[in-house]
Amino acid sequence: MKPPAPAGGLSLWRKSKSMTQSDEAKPKVILLDVYETLLDLSDFERKVNSLLDSKRGFDIWFERLMKYCFVDNCTGRFHDFLSIARATLEMSMVQFEKRPDSDDIEDVLERLKHLPLHEGVPEGLSKLIDKGFRLAALTNAPYQIVMDRMERTGLISYFEKVMSAEQVKKYKPGVDVYKWAAKSLNVAISDILLVSSHSWDLEGASIAGMRTAYLIHDKILYYPLASPPEFKCKTLVELAERV
Repeated sequence: MKPPAPAGGLSLWRKSKSMTQSDEAKPKVILLDVYETLLDLSDFERKVNSLLDSKRGFDIWFERLMKYCFVDNCTGRFHDFLSIARATLEMSMVQFEKRPDSDDIEDVLERLKHLPLHEGVPEGLSKLIDKGFRLAALTNAPYQIVMDRMERTGLISYFEKVMSAEQVKKYKPGVDVYKWAAKSLNVAISDILLVSSHSWDLEGASIAGMRTAYLIHDKILYYPLASPPEFKCKTLVELAERV
């Protein structure tokens, strides 16, 4: 039996029903990755390439970094993010026949504390908040480094919560990280939309039960075997207009 139409007629009832379905379809929380999604890694990439004297230096180092983060997930051990970053930079220097130098490595990693925002990030975050979404961030990077950068850029004012994988001692895209984030936000995992420029991040979130949005950057390719994201957008402003 259909529920009775409210005062105002059948057309008003249909409109009210449509609005209710639309509201239910929206995620309650927009969860954002930080590095490359919000913060621009271009200068950091140039610094790594210069250290390794190769245009492919950053790509090779980053793949190695993520590989050993995954090793920690698989083995149950946990090394902090900066320790893995240092170790894999040292390995990469050896590969490129450079003498590993701790001062040079620290100089490169220091750049992680000073990355600029991608264009349109504050505007996009503002639009998402204006549409009533809760905003949170989830990163593999150290909590204090991310918090310091967000405070200096003013990003912190947009987020109700910033979470680092180091707090759960596992790295994205480990499924447990996303489940922990949902529990920390006190919301069903299916009510979260993860926004990231990394397809491995989106795949982990999707398997965990989150909805996903791919923020496109020219240098980052989407993994063809990954689950297709619900949204593909070039900017946060575009995402805010579509979600």
